Amino acid sequence: MMRIFSSGSSRQTQQSQPAHQSLSATQMQASGPFQHQVRVVSPQTLQSMDLAAQVQQEVRTQLGRGGNQWLPLVADQGESAMRGIMAVRAADRFSHEASERFTQRFPDAATGLDRAYASGHSALRVQGGHCQEFADLAYTQVAARGANKPVFNTLYNNDHVLVLLGDKRQEDPVVLDAWQHLPIVTTLENSRLDPGRLDVIQQRNDPRPDPHAQWALRHVRTMPMAEIEDILTSTTYPPVGKKFVKHMVESARAKEPGRYDVRSLAKDPSTRFTDDPARAAKPFDVMSASSLSSTRRTIEKYEQAAAADPGGYGKAKRF
Repeated sequence: MMRIFSSGSSRQTQQSQPAHQSLSATQMQASGPFQHQVRVVSPQTLQSMDLAAQVQQEVRTQLGRGGNQWLPLVADQGESAMRGIMAVRAADRFSHEASERFTQRFPDAATGLDRAYASGHSALRVQGGHCQEFADLAYTQVAARGANKPVFNTLYNNDHVLVLLGDKRQEDPVVLDAWQHLPIVTTLENSRLDPGRLDVIQQRNDPRPDPHAQWALRHVRTMPMAEIEDILTSTTYPPVGKKFVKHMVESARAKEPGRYDVRSLAKDPSTRFTDDPARAAKPFDVMSASSLSSTRRTIEKYEQAAAADPGGYGKAKRF
């Protein structure tokens, strides 16, 4: 049975509120003070933002948090990190198994199983991953639903993988990235990304749902955490807990620049969006009260650790 991570809800309820009302601009890694601006976008862009929010929540539910980031390591004592390690180690094996099953299910398919679909399927097997697995699963989720605009799996600065909804040559695309610690949806123009550093890995232009992507998301044989832990502790790693965290900190100490600390790709998370100036604008940083409280504690705990041990926790990579 697939383990469900507690990552909050993207729907705004009485128990939910925009993250920027509880977290500071510094805590959210905004480019400056919150401006509370309203941006008017096309109805199609707003629909894409809603789709991105749904997909990000789905991916977070299925994969938890990014396995190569500091904040998840602090929050769950290494479970996300261990799942991420296994996702990388088992990627080729699980993708090969999925491709073989795909050929049996679709013997008349003109091509084999799409690489991103196979990668997304593999990530579901271990319920975790790094940015590549998060992006591939999100790309697969969008393809399974269908989208009314081009969908791009992109490489940023030769260092990070994310999904864009919309062609940046024609419009302001929507950034879809469930790997960022705070799953905030924004547009490329309102992001901290440099458009000139984005390279397309692959793209999909067909608005129809893809049955191959739908197949890749179904009938996934998940690997229990106990099995993952048994495999990794038999070679290099301590079990999940304080010893594992210490091991990862010491590993980061010997590397440059260490693990990632990427909280939000939004330049200003307080920005709200609407497709009609006469209507109330919508925030896209809404989180449940429990998730916000947990996130605040995790950020404070990490920043205390980084201040006390800048050579370990303090060695962090950002975009």
